[in-house]
Amino acid sequence: MSRPASQFPLRSLRQMMYSLILVPLLYITGCSPRLYQAGSAGRLYPIADSLPTDTSLLAFYRPYKMKLDSQMNDVIALSSSVITRGKPEGRLNNLVTDAMFEVGKQHHLEFDFAHTNYFGLRSPLPAGKLKVFNIFELMPFENYLVTVTLDGQSTLDLFNYMAAGGGDPISGATYKIDNNQAVDIQIGGQPFNINKQYIVLTSDYIANGGDKADVYKKALKRVESQIKQRDALFEYLKEKNAAGTQVDPKLDGRIIKK
Repeated sequence: MSRPASQFPLRSLRQMMYSLILVPLLYITGCSPRLYQAGSAGRLYPIADSLPTDTSLLAFYRPYKMKLDSQMNDVIALSSSVITRGKPEGRLNNLVTDAMFEVGKQHHLEFDFAHTNYFGLRSPLPAGKLKVFNIFELMPFENYLVTVTLDGQSTLDLFNYMAAGGGDPISGATYKIDNNQAVDIQIGGQPFNINKQYIVLTSDYIANGGDKADVYKKALKRVESQIKQRDALFEYLKEKNAAGTQVDPKLDGRIIKK
């Protein structure tokens, strides 16, 4: 005599459900052919102008390319001449670190001087119109500004690190290089004091010890910001342009090699 489902033991119901699922699954998988990789061979597919144009692909991305091109070609400032990096001091070095310094202060970041890495300046700026893509070529990395507190000895080690490399870009400080050592260091117009702590504005890349700047790993304190290093330069250049001033950074003797 059959009985209603509600009267079946729970264990029987569970077994019936497993059977309903597993039996068809075993049937399907049991009938599927097993595939194995028979082998592999490397082959180059060179990309050349001789390849036929995929018009459908071009049509797909053309609107995005046009929009991106229009943004990248925006003029943000005017430059009086080509601006290049240099050692021990360079006009591009001074432009970038002065931008970091001024914009950092405008955003109320607390620091004594600004430092960035020479090799992070990837491209010179042209004379005339400075466009958005010029700044991306100069600074293609998504680095953020951070402040790092160092004790006096670590600050001296940082200046010696910069001196040993022939001079890294700085703003808010000056020094001379003598036999690959930093001498006559001044920070904020005052002689360096090894008994003081100093706060450096730099990028998170350098603060992480990038470019062998291991001295930053001895930081007493580190404060992150939400300001990208590249955006600080954008902000600085747009202010110059709004004021009707051409971009014309000067060599001012902030780093001198004896």
